Amino acid sequence: MTPEHLVALHLSTGQEPLTERGRRTRENLLAAARTVFEDRGYANTRIADIARAAGVSHGTVYTWFADKEAVLRALVGDIVSEVFAALAIGEEIPEPQQRMLEANRRYLAAYRRHGRMLEVVEEAAATDARYRDALSGVRRDHVARVTRDIERLQGAGLAARDVDAAVAAGALCAMVEGFGRHWYGRGEQDDASYDDGTAVDTLTRLWARGLGLDTGGQS
Repeated sequence: MTPEHLVALHLSTGQEPLTERGRRTRENLLAAARTVFEDRGYANTRIADIARAAGVSHGTVYTWFADKEAVLRALVGDIVSEVFAALAIGEEIPEPQQRMLEANRRYLAAYRRHGRMLEVVEEAAATDARYRDALSGVRRDHVARVTRDIERLQGAGLAARDVDAAVAAGALCAMVEGFGRHWYGRGEQDDASYDDGTAVDTLTRLWARGLGLDTGGQS
């Protein structure tokens, strides 16, 4: 199911392939476009750059996409949908800290794959409300899910009741989002002494301690 805030991005982005050859051509164009967007940013990318990276003519790009914005929209719909899905932790993980750990692991894994493209989306969002809405929608969904989890923990007497669930959720989500942006998008993880497991474990401990959960005596 497409999240409501992604509907505008899933509107027609150009010609849809009817053959296997057409599908491969379109996928090749999108892969090349992603490389160019990540390298040059949205504003500095031209259709000519995408065509050159894909090894095709300008006309081939225009066969599938009306302009570079349509190319970006095709990429963004899939990327944001994947990030949205990564946040959907179900009841298959009942233990609170394990749920937090898995949620943080999935979010950072998605950011590792898509962090640079998310920066490109933010660049496009400066002038296009559809991208702002898509990014804001993921943020709202993230905070809403965490708020519900905190409220359940408070109701069960496992989390501190003197913490406002919605405010705590907003702060904790912002911590993970900001961490992912700098850790992956801006290269802070380049220090070989740190790895993804350390990052996920540390973030999860901070979440648990901030909510007053019993951390099993861990210091």
